Amino acid sequence: MLALAAALALATPVGHAVAQRRVVARTNEGRRVVLTIRRRTVVRVRVVLRRYRCDVFGDIGPLHVDERTRARVAAGGRFRIAAGEPAQRLALHGRLDRAGRHVSGRLKVRGTIATGQRCGSALVRFR
Repeated sequence: MLALAAALALATPVGHAVAQRRVVARTNEGRRVVLTIRRRTVVRVRVVLRRYRCDVFGDIGPLHVDERTRARVAAGGRFRIAAGEPAQRLALHGRLDRAGRHVSGRLKVRGTIATGQRCGSALVRFR
């Protein structure tokens, strides 16, 4: 099995590796938003939200969000993401600059915890 994996690794041309880059922004909470972009497509979003409020328990933050997506970046740089399980649903609207180095937008997370009570973050802006 190991020999087969080594043979496949040698047979794969190096030139076919797809370049991806990370674009980092700051939220109005002072936290980082990290987007991984490959071929004009946002493939991953990582963010930590300081506040995540629930109906009964109040604020249970910080909330770590790490979602894999396939959000295509339009010609004008705009993109939308709706990802995650119903228990932790991420909604993000963003805009990437022409050079692909700076991003801005807003995001929100809604969901439930194990007891079934609703939770959600405030609308968080980033740039």
